[in-house]
Amino acid sequence: MASKVVFFLTAALLMAASSSYVPTFATRRSAMTMRKGRRSLRKTIGDGASSSKPIRPMGGEEVVARRTNWVPVAGISSMGDLPQEENKVKFVDTEADQLTDGAVNPTGAVSVVTYEGKTYCFASSCSSCKIPLTKAKVLPPNEETGGSDPRISCDFCSATYNVRTGERVEDVGGSGLLGGLVKGLMSAKDKEALPTYDLGERDGKVLINLP
Repeated sequence: MASKVVFFLTAALLMAASSSYVPTFATRRSAMTMRKGRRSLRKTIGDGASSSKPIRPMGGEEVVARRTNWVPVAGISSMGDLPQEENKVKFVDTEADQLTDGAVNPTGAVSVVTYEGKTYCFASSCSSCKIPLTKAKVLPPNEETGGSDPRISCDFCSATYNVRTGERVEDVGGSGLLGGLVKGLMSAKDKEALPTYDLGERDGKVLINLP
């Protein structure tokens, strides 16, 4: 009788030891698999980021270092939609939230002009008189713009800017009676810079670099 009891106790201990070993092995194996999977995921993400193509700037290499918030231009589907006529200011709708103003600029429009093969982008309205720049004059570089950057002059108040940096430079020409009156009323902002935006191209699509 005693031998039977010892036999059953021994068998029970062996079964308990065997059953406790199996889940321990499975848990370790699962943990190893999960850790390996996470390493593979990080490697995949890293490879995808490093393979992205660089953006080709349209207004000169030096302009792209200021901001890195590139978004597609809604009003331009391809490079061919950009204004081709030199020294002629055109409006382009961006639909960008940062540029949209329901009262004065509901489509987030910006001004785009091409000068000697380079394309520049800036605000749709003059910072001094707030009049749209559709008829603004495009002027050649001078000493104030370093001899390389063209200028843009508002046809209404004659406020003149560096078309690449937006910096205010010496006014060109007269502003007329009405333009002078408005300019005088806005004298507090007379020297305010013109907002400028970098344009770039990647895979045939036009991008704008926003604040």
